[in-house]
Amino acid sequence: MHARYFLRTLGQPALYAPSGDPVRFRVKKHLALLVYLGVEPRAALRRDQLADLLWCSATASEGRHSLATALSVLRARLGRGAFETTRDTVRLATDALEVDLERLVRGDVLGDDVTPPLQVDAFLGGFEVPDAEEFLRWRDRQQATFLPHIVTGLGRQIDRCRRTADSREMERLADRLLALDHLSEEAIRAKMESRAFAGDRLTALRVYEEWREELQRELGAVPSDLVEGIAVRLRRRGWERTTKTHIPSVPTDQWRDRPFIGRRNEYRVLYEAWERSRDHQPTHVLVRGDSGIGKTTIVERLSTAAGLEGASVARVQCYELDREIPYAAVTALVLGLLTRPGASATPPEALAELSRTVPEVRHRFPSIPPSIDSQGESARVRLAEAFHQLALAIAEEHPVILVVDDMHLADDASLAVLHLVLRRAQGQPIMVVLTIRPGELGQAPTASRLLESALPLRFRAIELLPLGEADAFELIASLIGPRGRGPTGATRHAILEAARGFPMVLELLVKDWQTNDRRSLALALGAMTAELGGARVMDAAGSYEHIFARLCRSLDDTTQSVLNLAALLGRRLNTIEMYSLVDLGIGDTMTGLTRLTQLRVLRESGEGLEFINELVRACAYRSVPSPVRK
Repeated sequence: MHARYFLRTLGQPALYAPSGDPVRFRVKKHLALLVYLGVEPRAALRRDQLADLLWCSATASEGRHSLATALSVLRARLGRGAFETTRDTVRLATDALEVDLERLVRGDVLGDDVTPPLQVDAFLGGFEVPDAEEFLRWRDRQQATFLPHIVTGLGRQIDRCRRTADSREMERLADRLLALDHLSEEAIRAKMESRAFAGDRLTALRVYEEWREELQRELGAVPSDLVEGIAVRLRRRGWERTTKTHIPSVPTDQWRDRPFIGRRNEYRVLYEAWERSRDHQPTHVLVRGDSGIGKTTIVERLSTAAGLEGASVARVQCYELDREIPYAAVTALVLGLLTRPGASATPPEALAELSRTVPEVRHRFPSIPPSIDSQGESARVRLAEAFHQLALAIAEEHPVILVVDDMHLADDASLAVLHLVLRRAQGQPIMVVLTIRPGELGQAPTASRLLESALPLRFRAIELLPLGEADAFELIASLIGPRGRGPTGATRHAILEAARGFPMVLELLVKDWQTNDRRSLALALGAMTAELGGARVMDAAGSYEHIFARLCRSLDDTTQSVLNLAALLGRRLNTIEMYSLVDLGIGDTMTGLTRLTQLRVLRESGEGLEFINELVRACAYRSVPSPVRK
């Protein structure tokens, strides 16, 4: 089938050639005639009817002449075979044109890998044709006819934006929907959510209050529990106007000036898992990725979105020192759940058992009975059962999300309890989200065993990969701001090359460049001189310095030698012959490079192995003794 011209009628009308290029019209009425012929059923239309539609103020002969001129213009654009004409009738060929209304009516508004999303807006919105009152009345009738499809299409696109964390586009769609229906609850919810993710909580509340008053005044109706709950969770002291004080607030200010770029597909998997868990089809999620790749950001984004929808979220950030403290991670999760609605419905015996490990439980519920003394494995099982009953009591009112960030650093006792809870929570609205750094799993055998059982426990794995070049450019632009001076030429290339798609590294290097310009870290990393390692590099490397030190503990002498020389070689680390400088044969070299790849110090690229980013190489470079570097 040959490619067809495409006619857009939603919003400002426009005609596009099969190549995608716009086709221009100098006279509005010529485009209006094409719209009418394309939208009306493809039957033969009388010429005098078309003349009266667009040239009603002209005489009959003048109207027919203007119509003939318009048809000649359209034939020149679409081809002579596009129209079937007689002395008295005009008909647009069935296969001459594709109209966006066809996609709208069949619900194809989201697009796919080949077809872009449909632009959904008011029918001929803002399109005025002077001296064509009959055409304008026809336009208004068509708008009323297609309005239900337009509202449905905008709703589906808003929902897709919600699932992909595209809050900016969601706000634009919400504004379009409000222009069509100023009382639309779907639009006002999307507007509130988008403002919340922009860190503008007060505007979200103002929009809600104005809409609620208008809804009451015009329809005598009240908002749904979902939208009212979002408003309550956004409020703080001084704004409260409801008796629902038991609903916890959801902080959103942390998203101000904090872009969310390049993770839409991964976020959709995470959000859909939350939806299934909310519907009592629990799906847990494992987010894998190296340090600085964006694991915490994507999980925090879900926590905010789910929190606005009513979820009770408890999160623990695990640290290496916590490994030696039994039940440290479980304690943090219990403390996060204690203040949630429904916690007081937990059986007293379960609260008493929790108080043995978490003394704050007895401070909050002083009337609970004494706990039963138990030891060893029995104590662990009883604690797991009590923790599950606390989460289940809260889940009776609101779904529960438990987040364990850097699970590979959690203590073994907490992981064992979490494993038992996962097995008992089947079919209940309790969702568990774990984040890990794959390179450090070798030092966490208990975490590794838990992940081995991930499949029967209904875990979905999300692998976060480095950002592509387009997303990296977008992130740089958002960090610079619309009025800031961004890096250009060699400097921008140096920043992109050093970051290698890691959002945290990219943000760090851009801020460092804004402060130090030509003396910035991104430009210094390329040289890797013997003197590299001043205070600025130490500050910039930050967490990478600690992570790298942890990884290197497990390295044998051969792998350490490979790492030392690879840090010195930089781009030439794939030149195997160079490793003979430190008395390494091909076998030892390949073994060491394989081990470093498993630890995620190195990664595969189109040209061989490379460091995952230049900050990791800087840490390795600094660890090489100074005499060796020189």
